[in-house]
Amino acid sequence: MPARESDRASDASGNGHQKRGRKPKPITAFPTALTLQWDEPETLGEALDLHTRRHGETVWHLARALLAQGLPVDYYTLKVWRLGRKEPATARSFEILAAIERRYRLPSGYFREKLLHRTRAVRGLHHVTPSDAERRRLAWHLPDDFDQRPPAEREEILAWVREVVVSGATEYRRYQREKLQHRFAFSFAASDRLSSRPAELQPPPALAEEMAAYVSFKTSTMTPRGYRRRTSWGAVSADQKSAHLGLLFGALAAAPDGPVRGAGVPRDALCFSLLVFPAVWDWYLRWREERRGFFTSWEVDMLVSGALALTSPETGWLTQTPALAGRLVAIPGLITEAEIEQVRRDWPAACASLTTHARARAREIKAARRVHHDPFEPILPVLEAASPVGEYRKIADEILRRMPCRRRYARPAAEAVRAFLMIRLGLHLGFRQRNLRELLFCPRGSRPTSERQLADLRRGELRWNDQHGGWEVFAPAAAFKNAKSSFFAGRPFSMVLPDLGGLYAHIELWRECDRALLIGPATDPGTFFVKSAKRSSSTAAYNQNTFYEAWRLAIQRYGVRNPWTGRGAITGLLPHGPHSVRDVLATHVLKQTGSYEQASYAIQDTPEMVASHYGRFLPQDKAAIAAEVLNRVWADS
Repeated sequence: MPARESDRASDASGNGHQKRGRKPKPITAFPTALTLQWDEPETLGEALDLHTRRHGETVWHLARALLAQGLPVDYYTLKVWRLGRKEPATARSFEILAAIERRYRLPSGYFREKLLHRTRAVRGLHHVTPSDAERRRLAWHLPDDFDQRPPAEREEILAWVREVVVSGATEYRRYQREKLQHRFAFSFAASDRLSSRPAELQPPPALAEEMAAYVSFKTSTMTPRGYRRRTSWGAVSADQKSAHLGLLFGALAAAPDGPVRGAGVPRDALCFSLLVFPAVWDWYLRWREERRGFFTSWEVDMLVSGALALTSPETGWLTQTPALAGRLVAIPGLITEAEIEQVRRDWPAACASLTTHARARAREIKAARRVHHDPFEPILPVLEAASPVGEYRKIADEILRRMPCRRRYARPAAEAVRAFLMIRLGLHLGFRQRNLRELLFCPRGSRPTSERQLADLRRGELRWNDQHGGWEVFAPAAAFKNAKSSFFAGRPFSMVLPDLGGLYAHIELWRECDRALLIGPATDPGTFFVKSAKRSSSTAAYNQNTFYEAWRLAIQRYGVRNPWTGRGAITGLLPHGPHSVRDVLATHVLKQTGSYEQASYAIQDTPEMVASHYGRFLPQDKAAIAAEVLNRVWADS
């Protein structure tokens, strides 16, 4: 094809080929806004579209401007953000958003607040940790520009997140974290023995049979024939006592030169009849003191509910089972053949001797015990507030403020609704963890479960009350740990939840779609709260540990104030479990009324229990209530 005259003229003049069409708009660092007034958009796409047009730019020109700043970004990426089809999720994406904010002179974090899922963890951080599991756990609590910060500051942030958010920052949590690295306790639960637990953590068969016989003795409806029994156990108490004995036998079996520094007793020599020897209990007490550094009330309770209950003169299981002495063998450093023969000759006397010894040890330890786990420490900023319930309520408000868009992020939104309802129902009911976790759910329009059935199940139920036109929590007295206390007097608990702060609206959301979404293909346990079931999950029911972790996770994400991200409701708060809400309620009522009796009403307990365990009622709080009454004299005059 012959060249055009214009091309030949250009070549003849020595000028290069000139690109046809309109020249690109020159790039400036800070373009001038065409208007300073606008209606604030709600989403990221709307905000990005508004501010590019407000500065007379297109997405194409914005991409060129970012490239000139050393931030290459695909034009298509900005386009799908503007159209609302996708949202930023990586550290690189948030770096680009921050550059756009600076270019258009917008406040820092302006676009981040427009995201439909503002609490999602940032992906693509490079300076965190080589462990994928820890990276996912930490990413929730790291700022978007973490990778752009100086190395020293990154280390400071990581140290703070690990210490405060993940671990809990209390002395007890640090001790617990250290000791959990080396597990040694036997597990007597059948489900655990059939699982993939290491062989060294499974009890010897003979010991497991003895444990099963002891649990059967304590949990059967009627005392076994030929035995006498003072008290019985429920399922929860049986699990707790089994775990305590698992610690004792596990410590005896652990190697003395290992991290646990156990007694090194051969596994075949472990048996319940060892527990009639004072030397065995003394070794275990010294081991616990060296391990922790001091004694606590735990050791006192262990002696009273463990040693004394086993060897009491008339009702102790060991006292009534002398045949167990047949399995005794000598253990160097603990028991000798002569001691074994003496015990076999007079079994009742050996049990009585242990009872006397345990009582003496309990008195000594009670005088020297110290507090290790202070339940008030994680929630101290809440308890010190003028209105503890009002302060704790900020966590629920933070969840609502950061609620993901359910249209796009249905599952995270459902989990946020669950966290909101956990906090709200905990604050309204003051239940213990088990009662809240096992609360049944009767859908609106269905027939409620009868009181007799609930008493047999030892559970409460959330149901719709037509008479009061509201959601009612009904629970028979038998459902509670302190069923025989004066608070219940044999009567059931009943409370109609108040329709305040969006509670009923979120119960409806949970009832209509969120609860079923989280259950998925798993079996519906019938409880109000269900966990996020995986494909491999057989049931969506919570257990004690998973419910505790779900509550603690909500506090980590929405409760603990993070100075690096600006997220979180309460400065100084530490992660904690659902039981802490009872301390919040009791302390709130005490500060408002000064009455231990009224505080006990909030947590279905007695004034004595509130004074001993729950309420934090300091002298200045008492003085403030008295001053309020006395100061009225001066105000009136």
